[in-house]
Amino acid sequence: MLFDERAAFAKVGRRIKSLVEFSGVPKGTHGEVTRADQSGKGYTVAIQWELPERIGKPLVDWFTRDEYERYLEEV
Repeated sequence: MLFDERAAFAKVGRRIKSLVEFSGVPKGTHGEVTRADQSGKGYTVAIQWELPERIGKPLVDWFTRDEYERYLEEV
């Protein structure tokens, strides 16, 4: 399930942490919601991760609402 427009843009600026390890992001890694973009009939949000080994090359992953609620926690 995707975010609606209002909910997606309300997440921008929120601090989060990962609840699971995935795609090069260790469990417990912090990040920030940096963008919300339309995807089909809804919206997804972009998380920019704080990975010290990637300074200067930020890692950004996109999340649907379902993924956000299942794999991330707001801090």
